[in-house]
Amino acid sequence: MNAMMLVLAASSGQPPAGGYPAAPSYQHPVVRTQAAQPMTPPPATLPNGQLGTTAPGTPNGNGAKNGNGNGCDPCEKKEEEKPEAPEPYALMRALKGTALGDRLEKNRVSIMGWTQGSYTASTNRVSNLPVTFNDRADFWQMNQNYLRIDRAIDTSSKEFQLGGRTEWILPGTDARFTPARNLFDDQTGDYRIDLVQAYIDAFLPNLGPSGTTFRFGKFTTHCEYELIQGAETPFLSRSYLFQYNPFTHTGGWAITPLSDTWTVSNGVVLGSDNFFGAPSRPTYLGQLKWAPPEGKTSVLFNTVITNPTFDAGDNFAFYNVYNLQVNRKVTDKFTAVVDAAFSHMDGVPGVGGAANWYGGAVYGFYQVNEKLTLQ
Repeated sequence: MNAMMLVLAASSGQPPAGGYPAAPSYQHPVVRTQAAQPMTPPPATLPNGQLGTTAPGTPNGNGAKNGNGNGCDPCEKKEEEKPEAPEPYALMRALKGTALGDRLEKNRVSIMGWTQGSYTASTNRVSNLPVTFNDRADFWQMNQNYLRIDRAIDTSSKEFQLGGRTEWILPGTDARFTPARNLFDDQTGDYRIDLVQAYIDAFLPNLGPSGTTFRFGKFTTHCEYELIQGAETPFLSRSYLFQYNPFTHTGGWAITPLSDTWTVSNGVVLGSDNFFGAPSRPTYLGQLKWAPPEGKTSVLFNTVITNPTFDAGDNFAFYNVYNLQVNRKVTDKFTAVVDAAFSHMDGVPGVGGAANWYGGAVYGFYQVNEKLTLQ
């Protein structure tokens, strides 16, 4: 288990038109404007589980290696050095050498999870809004009891493969903010569940220079450096840049490495934070990644493009996002990440037309040793 300390984070930007919610809102801040009831005290007995913390660059919610699953490892070694796989969480370590553990390993299946709780000291009496996730002032929250079941794909193999992943918050106060429309979005109370990801991967080795991975289902967004997954995002709190942009998408996504340096990804989904059965719009997802295997810098440009007009009839937001991430290994121990985004939408009620919001965040990672990273 890697230890982390919260040291450096800075963010700035302009919020969505109309300002931040004035009362606790337990839906995605951009997706819906309706308010919800304040939290009631948590139960006397809280769920227990494993708290997993991982250093920057370990496998995360989007199945790859950085804050949003599509960049480079802030602490990674050069490609030819074959960096070791991250240390398994407690359950997989306990199963290692058993019949069940051997069967899971043979089939490239892992089961893992964590429990995350927080107490945020505040000068406010009840709410820290517009801060979400750790939104309660001077109050203990059990943010996530998280479960992940994953069947990995080995893209170095030249064989057709099937894989996939399912991830749940079971339960947690974070699930008040994360559900997609029409999927567990009608719950009440403080501790809720959410199906964060549920997708199937198919690897076609002969499509593209190094093969193509097709993903179908519900998956976390490629935009933004931060994550829903509490053990794999830099900080307990989330930046405004993250909370006012997409969390998840439902549809299809294709990842095609063009060379050792360039990767292009494209997808078509139902909108942002929108699930099957809800009114939807065709939405394009795109990503262009530049990451030289021996370089110290990687750059990602991400897009979410649709008809960016607020659906007043369903009180739901369809909007465009343009996101840029730059990851720079400054020294052998220090890595800096810059994350910036611009989003826009037309027909927003209450503001007389268009709304634009934008922001930026800077992260610093200093690797003291194999067990400790300052952030």
